[in-house]
Amino acid sequence: MSAADFGRLIHLSKKRERAKEDAEKQKQKLEDEAKKITIEISEKFTPHSSNKEEMIKASTVGLVTLDEMKQKNKELLRESDHIITGKKHHKEKHPERHKSKDEVKVVQKRILSFNPDEEEEETPIVLKKRVGMDPTVDTSFLPDKERELETIMKKEELVKEWRELQEKEKNDQVNVSYCYWDGSGHRKDMK
Repeated sequence: MSAADFGRLIHLSKKRERAKEDAEKQKQKLEDEAKKITIEISEKFTPHSSNKEEMIKASTVGLVTLDEMKQKNKELLRESDHIITGKKHHKEKHPERHKSKDEVKVVQKRILSFNPDEEEEETPIVLKKRVGMDPTVDTSFLPDKERELETIMKKEELVKEWRELQEKEKNDQVNVSYCYWDGSGHRKDMK
């Protein structure tokens, strides 16, 4: 076998390996797409009963008065409002941040009141200088306690406003006009 034939064989074997790898990649891509499609289809045909409905069903066994039902419904709405606004999670999120600034300053100022060498020399306290901040930099992605509280307050206001609108619409009276025929036309209004 000549060197040219040997080179051609190596070239063909590499070409076959590349074709095999491409076929494997395409096969993997098709399998991924098939999995994705089955997941999407299964999501489309899931029941949409809310957690609230399940909680109401679980808590109301047997005959329940209207007042009890309304009370349980209000409690569940409050819970869902807290979930929506994230109010409960915000308090539990950073429990270590509750130290006051004075406590932190006291911890930083602690210095030995005596010199182990018994010398009267005082070492100058070196103050750490802050690196200047650039006001043009976008810091909206950084965690900010004030911004988080502001968004929670906005969410609470929106939830409250939405609940008020719902109650207002529920309490509105609807005027229904209807007619019927029994030899002559009758038109009536009902609220």
